Parts: sequence; C-alpha cells; structure tokens
Amino acid sequence: MSFSTTLVAVAASIVLASAMPSAALSSTLVARSGDSSVEVAKRSGCGSTGPLGDGHFEWFIVTDCTPGAPMTCQATDASGCEPGRTNKIGSMEVDDPNDTFQVAKKSKTNTLPFVCPAGGEVRCQANFNDRNDGPNYSLR
Repeated sequence: MSFSTTLVAVAASIVLASAMPSAALSSTLVARSGDSSVEVAKRSGCGSTGPLGDGHFEWFIVTDCTPGAPMTCQATDASGCEPGRTNKIGSMEVDDPNDTFQVAKKSKTNTLPFVCPAGGEVRCQANFNDRNDGPNYSLR
C-alpha cells in the first residue's frame, strides 16, 4: 500500500511538472537586425545575446527594465563578456521598442548609460560602421 501511494504521488508530480509551462525566452535572448529581417537567438556569455550576424549595420535587443532604474546598454566582444572595440561602433542608442522616442544616444562608445523610461521596456541598439562587423560583437 505504501508503494502504490508513493507511485501515485510520483506520477502526479510528473503530470503536474509537465503541465506547467516552461519559462518563455527572455526578449534579451533574441537580437534582431535593424530591419528585423534577421534574428539571432544564440546566447553568448555574461548575459549577452550574440554573436550578432553579418550583412547589417544595425542590431538591437528589446528588454524589460524597472522605470527610473539606472541601466546600461552595451556592445560586448563576441564572447559577450568583455566590452567591444569602439572603433567599429558608429553609435549606441536606447529608445522605446517601437522606435518612437529616443532615451539616450552616444557615438564611438560600447557602453551607454540610461535611465529606464516609464514604459518599462527599451530597445538597446548598436550601429556599426560596416555591415559585416556584427559577428565580432554581442549585446546586453
């Protein structure tokens, strides 16, 4: 009787676990080209998304943030852990996900500090000097 009770409990927990939806991929797991024609869902190290693809000047990620919180948008090297070389980056910019208003922008940098806007969601974008620089970078 004890064995059957244990078996029923194990079976119930397996059914319950399989019925629970898995966590959705965070929006930061997908980098998109500027025209959104290419998506990169690879995860580099240190919380970055990439390495980015080639053939596009602009790459961006969309992520949630806490309104009023200080944040940074960063283009890292391809590993995702070290700041990327600034000589290939034309500018970094942060705006709302629909690209209707700009939160911050700076040229020739790999790290852009900003304050999360009231909407609680931002687009972090790197604008490269050459359309083939993306594979050397990741975004976070």
